[in-house]
Amino acid sequence: MRSFSELEMDALTEAFNLSLGEAAATFSAIVREEIELSVPTIEILSRDGLTQRLESSQPAGASERLCRINQHFNAASGFQTDALLLFPEHGSLEIVRRMLGDDTPIQHITELEQDALAEIGNIIINSCMSSLANLFKTEMTGSLPRVQSRTVASLLDDKDASDVILVARIGMSMAAHNLSGFVLFIMDVPSIENFMAQVSRLFHLPEPGESPVL
Repeated sequence: MRSFSELEMDALTEAFNLSLGEAAATFSAIVREEIELSVPTIEILSRDGLTQRLESSQPAGASERLCRINQHFNAASGFQTDALLLFPEHGSLEIVRRMLGDDTPIQHITELEQDALAEIGNIIINSCMSSLANLFKTEMTGSLPRVQSRTVASLLDDKDASDVILVARIGMSMAAHNLSGFVLFIMDVPSIENFMAQVSRLFHLPEPGESPVL
C-alpha cells in the first residue's frame, strides 16, 4: 500500500472531525450533558503495530481492560470496514450511569450495562458513519453492535494481521469525568485505498503524483 501525504492525512483528520462532531452532539443529548471532543489524531497502523502502541501507552504493571463496541459496514461506493469504539472499562460504567440517570441503582446499571453500551456504540458509530456517508454521497449498511471486554493484548485477535487500521483517537470530556476513546476503522488494503479516494474527492485533493493547484 502506498504511503499517504501530509495533505491527505490532514483531509482525513478534517473528515473525522466533522463526522465525530455530529456524533458528540447526539451523545450529549443522551447523557444530558455537554460533551467536548478534542480534534481527532489520525494514524494508519498494522494490527500488530496498534497492539504494541496500546500496550506501550499503559502504565507499567497495569492490566486495564477495554470495552470494545464493534459494527461492520459496507459502503455502496466500494469499501467495507469494521468500526470499533473503545473505552477504558472503568470509564464505560460512568457513561452508562449518565445515560440511565445518576439515581439508577448500581445493580440495575450492571444488569443493563451491555445493552446500554451497545446503544451508546450504535449512536456514536452510526452517527459518525452516517455523516461520512453524507459527505461521500454514498449509502452504508451496518450490522448490529457487539459489546466485548478485552485486554489490550487480545483486543484485535479476531482481525486479520494483513488488514490496515485507521485510528482516530479522540478525547471526550464531561464535567465530572474525562475519557480517552479510540474509534478504529479496520479495512483491507483495497478498502482503505477506496476510502482515501473518497476523502480526496471530497476535499478536491490532487491525484497522487500531481502538484497541488495554487
